[in-house]
Amino acid sequence: MIKLIYGAKGTGKTKRIIDTCNEDALNSTGNVVFLTDTNRYMYELKRTVRFVNVDEFEIQTELGLLGFIRGMLAGNSDITTVYIDGAHRMANRDIADMTWFYNKLEDLAKKNDTSFVLTVSCPESDLPEYMKKYI
Repeated sequence: MIKLIYGAKGTGKTKRIIDTCNEDALNSTGNVVFLTDTNRYMYELKRTVRFVNVDEFEIQTELGLLGFIRGMLAGNSDITTVYIDGAHRMANRDIADMTWFYNKLEDLAKKNDTSFVLTVSCPESDLPEYMKKYI
């Protein structure tokens, strides 16, 4: 399953994804992972959440980000949810051009019984057509 937290810049998406992640961490029977490209939110997450600043791993493309996520899932089969704050920034792509990434992420979700929650800096009216099934 993929779920989007969307809205224009400055509408509180990061706060919502952090709150959702923390709530999930309290109730999850598995591991919860939070991916972002800054250390700014590290101390806002529950200690049980695996916080990862992907900038430390020099990820610069969709393929690189997807490979990183695949590696995490291969190394830990107990991951139930992966929260990604700003996948388009990590992959250096415009959200309109990320159809391939979301299709591959959906395949990973099904194969690994893992949920993905992503923030997207875009109002609902401007979301690309392929993303609308995730809202």
